[in-house]
Amino acid sequence: MSAYIVEGFRLPTGKANGYYKTEIPERLMAEILREFLRKYPSLSATLDEVMLGNALGTGGNMARYALLEAGLPVAIPATTIDMQCGAGLRSVIMAEAQLRSGMSQCVIAGGMESNSLAPRRQYHTRDFRYQDEDTYYTQATFAPESWGDSRLTEAARLVAETYGITKEEMIRWTLRSHQLASQSEQLLKEIRLPYQNFFSDQPIRKNLLESQLWATQTSALIDHTNTAHLHDGAAGVLLINASEKADFQPKFRIVASALAGGAPTMAPAGVIWATERLLSQSKRSIQEIDLFEINESFAVKPLAFMRHWNISEEKVNIFGGNLAYGHPFGASGIINLIHLMRALEHTRKRFGLVTVGVAGGLGIALMIENLNA
Repeated sequence: MSAYIVEGFRLPTGKANGYYKTEIPERLMAEILREFLRKYPSLSATLDEVMLGNALGTGGNMARYALLEAGLPVAIPATTIDMQCGAGLRSVIMAEAQLRSGMSQCVIAGGMESNSLAPRRQYHTRDFRYQDEDTYYTQATFAPESWGDSRLTEAARLVAETYGITKEEMIRWTLRSHQLASQSEQLLKEIRLPYQNFFSDQPIRKNLLESQLWATQTSALIDHTNTAHLHDGAAGVLLINASEKADFQPKFRIVASALAGGAPTMAPAGVIWATERLLSQSKRSIQEIDLFEINESFAVKPLAFMRHWNISEEKVNIFGGNLAYGHPFGASGIINLIHLMRALEHTRKRFGLVTVGVAGGLGIALMIENLNA
């Protein structure tokens, strides 16, 4: 049985300690859920589950909190997923599996994140990673010490060196991301829900100049000029299987999906590993895919992807990417997916692929078909 995407919505992305500095992520996500319920009132009776990704939150099944905050029926279950910045897209693939099997007929998948309100975390005093009572950690440990340095900035540096990607290329990609995002604001208006008095994406720098990036860059190959910063946001998509097609009229079909693993020290290359596995499992060719949405937590990700597959940048992140829109971890892959959907509609292209490289040496990819192409 096939799985379909009806449509998706996201909130304007906020900088950490910006738009949503006092808004818990569950309330951000509840706004997305309420919009689906407003547009499709029958969801109260037909929705089987809500699956949401999150990386930094408080625990306690935040998806359930968001569902209750939104006013959805208490009989609908909810599940929270932690796959770091792959969590949102992972929720879609988990929903896809349930829809294909017939276990579910209608699911909302998505993600939410608040860097602004991330809990202060400290290892237990008996944990060998504990330092002292005044030291908190801001980034989890993604691999055992035997793997060496698995910090994401170091992994991005290794990927850049492996593919021969220069600082200049990455700075120019950052500039491109902001320029395309600035030009695409109106095109994305219908999928970007206002929240209170916030209508546009806070991180986009409309007048950014390349000279400004060079003026603030450091001697490090990977630095703030080519890395997505910290953000808050929420996004979701409504999925169904064939049994619900008549009621919801989906716009996209899920063609294939894949997860892949590799060395934690090369985590950004997960976008390549997952795509290789997706193409192999589905017996598809990279040439069949019209548009790509490559998660931009680092500029090196899309650049390495294009170099590996020999793909023109005209097919990649045509509205700009996370370097401009932001990278609210649990919601990030869903934002990428929604942008890909809008890009396929706008260009009237048929096939698109979204992929995310994930901390710990993981990759996740999803291929969709525009049913109106």
